[in-house]
Parts: sequence; structure tokens; C-alpha cells
Amino acid sequence: MRQVEESGKNVDVAVEKALARLGIAREQAKIEVLSEGGIIKQAKVRVTKKQTEGEAAVKFLEELLNKMGLTFVVELEEDEAEAKLELIGTESGCVIGHRGEVLDSLQYLTSLVANKGKDKYKRVVLDTEGYRNKRIDKLQTLAKNLESKAMRTNRPVKLEPMNSFERRIIHSALQDSENVTTSSEGTSPNRFVVITPKNYTPSAKKPERKKMHTFVYRSDKKRR
Repeated sequence: MRQVEESGKNVDVAVEKALARLGIAREQAKIEVLSEGGIIKQAKVRVTKKQTEGEAAVKFLEELLNKMGLTFVVELEEDEAEAKLELIGTESGCVIGHRGEVLDSLQYLTSLVANKGKDKYKRVVLDTEGYRNKRIDKLQTLAKNLESKAMRTNRPVKLEPMNSFERRIIHSALQDSENVTTSSEGTSPNRFVVITPKNYTPSAKKPERKKMHTFVYRSDKKRR
């Protein structure tokens, strides 16, 4: 139930009755006054539950997937800070793409739609078949392996370009390391993480030696 009409001795009473029936707070509702009421006539209001960011995200995503020819059920879990959307279907590979690129793009578009016109930003997360957690585990393992490589070679190790979410995972995995530090370099979409040994000191570049040119004077003139 998203909309109800209620009556009361005044508008405030009618609104409170409608909000109670919907189980929502006043800021979550759109209120229309149908009648102000009077001495013998009751006030009447229509109260409609506003669409949450998560609900807007689900609607947009279902329509988009349908246009892509994909059949998915979208399950929503939402709180004040975040909306999690789980895509349930048999074609998960199509919405994940290479290293999650398609899933990230869908998440970005859905987030724009869900937060359009909102004063407060709500994070939107898309997932399917637990891909996000699996990817996090892989990146954490990768971070540890490259930490060992950086220590073994005593040289910085550059990772491939990653999105901000994946870069944060690498930074987080090594933030307490006693052996290396991490930094991000480059510009999006080619921004990447560099893992550097703490005892690494770049070798000083040797100054170039000036080339000495020898000139030999030859004369073909015969002595007289």
C-alpha cells in the first residue's frame, strides 16, 4: 500500500492517521489536502509514500535489463546509507563482463538515477552471484602476493588500471603493512596503484659524461 486517504477533525489529525496506516514518517510522504474541513465537516487528505532511492534503482534497473533482453529478478536491501541490489538470473556473465566492467557501468548508471534530485547521496551497490565478495578476496590475495614481490625485488610494483572501488581494496589490504606503502597514480580511467617497499631508495641517476671530440689536422701539401 503506497497511498491512502484519511479524514479527521483537522488536517494534522488526518495526516497522522494516514501516516500510521502507511507506517512511514512525514518526510517520507507526499501530502495532498483534499478538504480543509470545518465546524461540521471533517478534513480529508491523501498521503502517498515517496519512492525511496532503492525503489527508484530497482525500477530503472528492471527496465534497463528488459531492454537488454535479459531476465533478472532484482532484490532490494536498503537502509539510510546504502541500497544493495542483488540480480538473480541465469545470465550473470552478461551483467558482470570482463573483470566486472559491465556490472560497474550498470551500478554507476543506476546510482545516477536513484540519487537524481536528492540532497543526500545514497550509495547504490549492484551484485550477482556474490561476485563483489569474490572479487574482493581475489584483490586482497593479489595485494599480498605483490607485497612479497616488491620486498623480494626491492622495487616498486605497478598494478593495472582499476576503478576507485578496487583501488581502495588494495590500499586497505596493505594499509597496516610494515614492509610496503601504497599510492595511486595516473588519471581515470587509467589510474593505478603502486606498491613500494618502505626501504626503497631510487638509485641516483649518474650524470652523463661529456663526449670528448678529437680533431686531427692533416695536410696534403708537400714541402718545398
